[in-house]
Amino acid sequence: MAIVKACTITNNVKNTGKECDTAMVATAMLIAMQRGLTFTDTDLLDPDAWLTTLIHQKKAFPLFGQYAPIREITNNKEQDAIVTLDDGLQVFLRYGLYNRMFATTSGGLCYAESLQSLLNSGYDIIEIDQQGQMLARKNTDGTYSPLITDFMYSPSPTLADFKNTPYKNHFQYSFSPVELVNNGIIFKGATSLLSKQGLIDAKITEGTQAETTTKIYIGVESVCAGDDLVAKFGGSLGTFVNNFVVKNASTLAVITPSAAAIVSGEIELTGVFATGQTFRIWGAAPTQWLANVVEGYDASENYVDISIP
Repeated sequence: MAIVKACTITNNVKNTGKECDTAMVATAMLIAMQRGLTFTDTDLLDPDAWLTTLIHQKKAFPLFGQYAPIREITNNKEQDAIVTLDDGLQVFLRYGLYNRMFATTSGGLCYAESLQSLLNSGYDIIEIDQQGQMLARKNTDGTYSPLITDFMYSPSPTLADFKNTPYKNHFQYSFSPVELVNNGIIFKGATSLLSKQGLIDAKITEGTQAETTTKIYIGVESVCAGDDLVAKFGGSLGTFVNNFVVKNASTLAVITPSAAAIVSGEIELTGVFATGQTFRIWGAAPTQWLANVVEGYDASENYVDISIP
């Protein structure tokens, strides 16, 4: 858009004919996305694949939805800033921000920790409502992006009592009415996205079988609930060498195993592991796990150290 003279008699009032009544209803899901991320109409031809890819790239983080339903919505709109001068004239200064808080009874402390990690993240938000409508931002180049937010955080959980209050997790974000009205766009057909959830943290554990200079044994489980992912995914997780990153813990030199197999419920990595050395093992990137049909988990930031006797 060009920069033009501010003082002009050009009429900037929009035409006021009414054509469409589309508006968002109560929110069912939020998707926190990296600022600057854009998408196109082509991406939305297969919205499930589009969002699944972004989730595993750790660029999109679904909040609530079918796995943690929103139970309460509190809209706390700030008053518009209008001042009254001595002669009675009112002057408009700015619109008050929308401050929206959402609550769910799901997820417990593990979900609270995840929500609180979004504080000062700088992420923006897409909303999906109970009818599967999706609110996003339309950009001047024809692409779309999340609505630009001014603030987001997770208030402390509400603790349960004996009378009428269950445990609740909360999330809040703020944005400008100018952003919503001038740049907002509503899509329909996003109902299937409500079944998406963010990645679940996983960790690599040391196996119970004895390590040798050619064999290391590991397990993989979810961090919060301890779900055995080797049993859950079987060969998709346990028979692909590229599902794991192995380094010498001292030198950080990369060690590439020659084979992977499931032995007695644990993953056996075959390679050259020198006596007296410690080896550090991570999960590969979630995108790699997804390529091997291990969907929804991330062990790329949790490692185990295994020493070779």
